[in-house]
Amino acid sequence: MLSSLKEKILNVTLFNTEEQQIKRNPVNINAGAELLAHFQNQWEDLHELNEKNAAEAAKAAGEIEKITKFVNDNKMNIALINHILSNSNLIKNIDKCTDTIQDLYGLSENLEKQLVELEVLIDQTNFEKLKNRHRYHLEQYEKRKEESFEKYKTELEKKHLKKVEEYEASKKALMQERQQVFQDAFKTDIEMYKNLGTVPSKINSNQNGALLEEIQLDFDQSELDQFFNDEENK
Repeated sequence: MLSSLKEKILNVTLFNTEEQQIKRNPVNINAGAELLAHFQNQWEDLHELNEKNAAEAAKAAGEIEKITKFVNDNKMNIALINHILSNSNLIKNIDKCTDTIQDLYGLSENLEKQLVELEVLIDQTNFEKLKNRHRYHLEQYEKRKEESFEKYKTELEKKHLKKVEEYEASKKALMQERQQVFQDAFKTDIEMYKNLGTVPSKINSNQNGALLEEIQLDFDQSELDQFFNDEENK
């Protein structure tokens, strides 16, 4: 870039020398106008390039200043950290914090173990409550069944007593009917004996299916006494 700049400056110098020679030897003024315009444009480009370089240099200087400040700040921070580490109890405090963390870790493990035991105890308690509830329901069920059984038993006893009473009543009615039959037969035999002087020689003891010990005669004793008195008077 410097070599091209030197060439441009040399060209401008030569151009000025030639321009002075032209002024000494008057010629056509418009001759070489294009060449002059070309060099003027190059000069403007060089001037603009110099301004850009100056701006970039200022920007680079600002960045360098920021980096320098950042490095200096870091040096100060490092020095402060080294001073703190060498002249304070930070390491001891860190060791204490580490020990405290270990203690907390052990405490958390113990707490977790106790929580597991508590969960087991809660499960056992809930299971016992469930057992007691089922036992209570079972006792209530057995009680209801027992009450129902006693009620049914009482009803059966009542029905049985009623049937026994009905059976006894029917049996009593049948016995009374049989007794009446045999009483009528006895009266008939008595009348026959009064009239004929004899009685049937054979009495069917199984008449109507009754046994002799089951027969109870219901007769008037005065009639029998009168019968025997009449026989004696004859």
